[in-house]
Amino acid sequence: MKELRADARRNREQILRAAHLAFLEQGPEAPLDQIAERAGVGNATLYRHFPTRMDLIRCVALDHMAQVAALASGSLRSAPTARQALTAFATQVVERGVVAMLPILGGRVETDPQFRPARAELLEAMEALVAAARAEGALRAEVGAADLVMFLAVLTRPLPTVSARLNDVVRERMLTALLDGLRPIEATPLPGEPISADRITADLSAARP
Repeated sequence: MKELRADARRNREQILRAAHLAFLEQGPEAPLDQIAERAGVGNATLYRHFPTRMDLIRCVALDHMAQVAALASGSLRSAPTARQALTAFATQVVERGVVAMLPILGGRVETDPQFRPARAELLEAMEALVAAARAEGALRAEVGAADLVMFLAVLTRPLPTVSARLNDVVRERMLTALLDGLRPIEATPLPGEPISADRITADLSAARP
């Protein structure tokens, strides 16, 4: 693919980000016109970059795989300990939401010639992180790279009809609980106060039109 002009590259990045959010909320069948509107571009611009829905799904999936691999490698390289690397990695992928759609989108693009090399790079980076955490005693021996990806994917999916703010609170508490659950000792206090049933009910009520 030839190098894009700055404005075209910006449009492409905006479309990928908008598609990521739309797929996260509505699944891979999210309306393309809504994605274009969310990206701040016209339908023609979207189709110029991604002629078909599968082209867009493919690019989102490959982009997510590359991001996860880079975060795993970068965290292991820069953190003082493997435990800190694992925590930094999990926190960043959850904040970005880049693992949430991999189990869904990956199955749609596995026949693409770029899928297997991208998956191999992702697994290599994840296995290195997992191996380092195990060797340090920061990760249970029975938890593998695929386990970690799936745990984080489930954790990252937004709760339907719940506000973004409450989603963030729940996600932060779940991530802390998950990270502690990956090791047998030294549990960390969960952030914030316990979430009450009244709060969930009030949040759901506020979200209704």
